Amino acid sequence: MKKIILGIAIITTIIGAGTATEIRFSPDTAEIKSGCLVAVDVIIDTSEQAIAATDVVIETSLEYVDFVPSKELIPNFFPPKVSDYNIHIIGFVSNPKDTVKGSGSIGTLFLKQKNITDADGNLKLYFAWPGKTYDSNLSILWGIDILEKTGEGMYRFVENAACDYPADYEIVWGFAHMSPEEALTKTIHKMQRKERLSRRNILPWVMILIIITLLFIYRRRKHSWEQR
Repeated sequence: MKKIILGIAIITTIIGAGTATEIRFSPDTAEIKSGCLVAVDVIIDTSEQAIAATDVVIETSLEYVDFVPSKELIPNFFPPKVSDYNIHIIGFVSNPKDTVKGSGSIGTLFLKQKNITDADGNLKLYFAWPGKTYDSNLSILWGIDILEKTGEGMYRFVENAACDYPADYEIVWGFAHMSPEEALTKTIHKMQRKERLSRRNILPWVMILIIITLLFIYRRRKHSWEQR
C-alpha cells in the first residue's frame, strides 16, 4: 500500500511539474561570437490557465538593446522599464474576453555585452513566489498571480562562434527607436483603435503602470543583481 501511495505521489508530482505555469528563455544557453547581439525569446506557458497580464522582471549582467513583441499571445505591451541590471516587461490584454491560453514566445529580447571583454552573460527571472506582485507574474483576471516556475539563461562569448545578429543589426518593430512617452502613446492608441476603449477604460491601465513602476524602483533599490 505504501508503494502504491508513493507511486501516485510521484506521478502527481511529475504531472504537476509538466503543467506548471512558467516563464523562461529560449535559448537558455548558447555560444555567441564576441561583439554580436544576443537574441532571446521570452517564453510563457499558461498551463491552459486564462492569463490576462504578465510581468517579466529580469536581472541581467548584459546590456539591454531592444524588445520586439511577437503579439501572437499577448497583444499589448508597455515600454520596457530598464535600469543598469534590470529589465521589466509588462504585457496585457485589454479585453477580458481575449485572455491568453497556451504557450509560446511573447517577444524577442535583444542584448549585448556590457564590455567587449566580457566572457559571458546571464539572465535571471526575478521570482519571489506565487502571489507576489513585485516580481515576475502570470496573472489571471483581477490581477491574481499564478506563476509557479521560472528559468535562467547563460551565454558565452567566444571568437569561433556564429553571429546571427551583428552589432549593427537593424531591429524592426522594437521599442528602442521610440521614447518611452512615444511608445506608451502608441500602445494606448492601438488599444483605442482595436478595442474602441474610452479614456475611462484606459485610465486603470495607466494607473497600474505607475504603481508597477514605483514598485519596480523600490525593488531595484532593495535587491541588487549578483554578477557571476
